[in-house]
Amino acid sequence: MRILLVGFLILANQLSWADDFAASAVPLIQKHCVTCHGPDKSKGGITLHDITTEGHAFQNFELIQNALEQIELGDMPPDDEEVLPTPEEKAELLQQLKSITKRVVNGEVPQKAGRVTLRRLNRTEYHYTVKDLFGVTFNPSKDFPVDGAGGEGFDNTADALFSSPALLEKYLAAAHKVIAAVYDDSRLVQKIIFAQPESPSEIDATAKKVLTYHASRAYRRRVSDEDMAPLLSAFSRGVTRGLTYQDALRAPLTALLVNPRFLFRAEHNQKDHDEWQLNDFEIATRLSYFLWSSMPDRELFRLADQGKLTDPDVLRQQTQRMLASPKSKALARHFGGQWIGFDKMIDHVQPDKKRFPGFSLNLRKAMYHEGVEFMHHLITEDRPIYELIDSDYTFANQALAQHYGLSTPVSGAALRKVPIQNEQRGGVLGMGGVLASTSLPMRTSPVLRGVWILDSLLGDPAPPPPPDAGELPADDTKAGGLTFREQLDAHRQSKSCASCHARIDPLGFSLENFDAIGRWRDRDANGKPIDSSATLPGNISFSSPKELKTLLMDSKDKFARNMIRKGLSYAIGRGLEYYDEAIVNDILTTVKTNNYSTQSLIHSIIRSRPFLKRSSTR
Repeated sequence: MRILLVGFLILANQLSWADDFAASAVPLIQKHCVTCHGPDKSKGGITLHDITTEGHAFQNFELIQNALEQIELGDMPPDDEEVLPTPEEKAELLQQLKSITKRVVNGEVPQKAGRVTLRRLNRTEYHYTVKDLFGVTFNPSKDFPVDGAGGEGFDNTADALFSSPALLEKYLAAAHKVIAAVYDDSRLVQKIIFAQPESPSEIDATAKKVLTYHASRAYRRRVSDEDMAPLLSAFSRGVTRGLTYQDALRAPLTALLVNPRFLFRAEHNQKDHDEWQLNDFEIATRLSYFLWSSMPDRELFRLADQGKLTDPDVLRQQTQRMLASPKSKALARHFGGQWIGFDKMIDHVQPDKKRFPGFSLNLRKAMYHEGVEFMHHLITEDRPIYELIDSDYTFANQALAQHYGLSTPVSGAALRKVPIQNEQRGGVLGMGGVLASTSLPMRTSPVLRGVWILDSLLGDPAPPPPPDAGELPADDTKAGGLTFREQLDAHRQSKSCASCHARIDPLGFSLENFDAIGRWRDRDANGKPIDSSATLPGNISFSSPKELKTLLMDSKDKFARNMIRKGLSYAIGRGLEYYDEAIVNDILTTVKTNNYSTQSLIHSIIRSRPFLKRSSTR
């Protein structure tokens, strides 16, 4: 009876909240917001007209949170609105929006693990998996189409991993190349075809032994007779045509690499269940692709086969083992590279050759690997995540150290950990890869840098510019006697631009002493002194990278929450939903308790509900 009563009270409260939001918030949104954010007009790409219930508010949690912040800052509604809300209306709307955000963050909404759709291996995962499966050293996926980003901006998000007939043709071509490379290398042949029949009567059984081993690894689970039938049939056809045992295995080994069981990561469903635990092989697969971007190794397979990965202690031990492996550099390279943005140094960043003649291929590579090595160090040495904001070290080789003007002498092409005495450098804000990727070919971009800080570091993205925003010159030497900052100040006087630029530009201005390829400078391209002073809404004044880092360190919980969101999305392969916010909040509490430990964050993600379980609905 007591349980029924508690359940009834919870339901009654939920109905009350729903009635409150629909009755109080929705009319105010329709009255004061929909004119600019509705079906006929959507400033900043934001529409609010279809948020008419509590459920809609939950589903659009980030939008609700953003609206709350804009109203609290006084940016919305704009002062030139014909009918402004009364103080009572504003207070009521704020109370309703705060109630929604509080309930979502505290988990006072229906909770579930979520559901990841069928996931194709992306280019990176295909490359690493084939390398681990068959030992080839070249990259067979280099001709594949570029994978799009989804969710929190990662190319391993299931919903963004589309397939096409052209891609399937490339899979077939890549499979033939991989198996040809195996057969051209006697060492690999001996490793892959590890068993030889001692008599003609043992040919089929021996082939089945070899193919079962490789199929179970390729499909990342135990294989069934149904799985094996087409492979054994392909082998038998080869033998019938007179091929040798070894040559008859070529076709089924090729077939493994174009089988959907290899190319896609499928997870089982359970009928008549709302949510269920992943099986051990599925956990092994999630774990290995999160930390290594590749298939499970033999130890993970063995533990999965024994049903031990559902043991929290075993799972933690395996996570620790995998983080200590050199293969965990994949996490630094692909999670860190896409989140922080230093992966753009691979082929996206193209500084003007005449303006920056010293920007060489070696310097480009060093800037990219600085980010990788820094992130890998953070992970393997279990450093606090806030060292990404501010640190007294980086990783540099001779070329990069000279480029930065570091006082510590560094020689050679290899990157190594180097102490930094200059407090303006340190952390990702002082990395050439970040500074160059947030610049234009001929100049810095305070706007791009400010947007990057808001989005990538703080998880507080600015809306896209309006269509009539105009463009600033690509070359800062053609400023008509104005400094570039003066040009930008004039540009943002427009009412449609001012509110957003007030949040964005100051962050970028404080980094203006770094030029478009990350060198320190005291004067701009026109020889005028750099003005790095900045003031954010709320009269928050600062200047220089050092002072910006101090400001960001004061917001390290906001940074930590964003890193958790990014890490969780990358790990599970989907964008986050409103019911994930309570998980993010719990992980943040754990991470703070452990002095913002990087490994604490990773372990917390791995033992979380959305990582270990699966729901029947999204």
